[in-house]
Amino acid sequence: MNKSSQKNIELELKLLNEISKTKEHSQRSISKTLNVALGLANAIIKKFVKKGFLKLKQAPMKRYFYYLTPKGLVEKAKLTKEFLESSLEFYSKARENYEELFKSLKNNKKKIILAGKSELTEIAILASKIQNVNVDLIYSPEIKEEYFCGLKVINDLYKKKLTKANTCFILTEFSNPKSIYRKLKKDFDVLKPKFLIIE
Repeated sequence: MNKSSQKNIELELKLLNEISKTKEHSQRSISKTLNVALGLANAIIKKFVKKGFLKLKQAPMKRYFYYLTPKGLVEKAKLTKEFLESSLEFYSKARENYEELFKSLKNNKKKIILAGKSELTEIAILASKIQNVNVDLIYSPEIKEEYFCGLKVINDLYKKKLTKANTCFILTEFSNPKSIYRKLKKDFDVLKPKFLIIE
């Protein structure tokens, strides 16, 4: 399953979960809760009403009561299953990719720094432990916390006197990997897992 269809499943599942919690919503409140554009929330709701997953009843002040139908409950269960399966499949693939990278660095004398703090960082740390490879630091320009998963986090590369000769980065940024990759690639070797496609 690709990243885009996984995001769609996650969004649709969040919408159904939100509606099952409380019935009184405006499309605006749903879009705010889901953190998506109003038009997208509207399109998903219309799709679900058309498929018979939701019923709606008009309420005062241009609001609606949305009800999950029995068919909607079945769809919610199906989306939950798909989301969990795709998440586990992604986790497994990510761990294998990171293990391959750490395996290639076993006899490396350079400092190994994870580039980015995200769920991928946690997976990479696990993979490093499986391969018995030491990770020295985490680099994340935006994060202010000092430690993550027991590793020191730095946000300024030049305080540590890092060079291409003594440092290797492994990309673990998930939300905007392209930006951090391009920034580091100018001065350092940066390894990335196969599943992170950066053009």
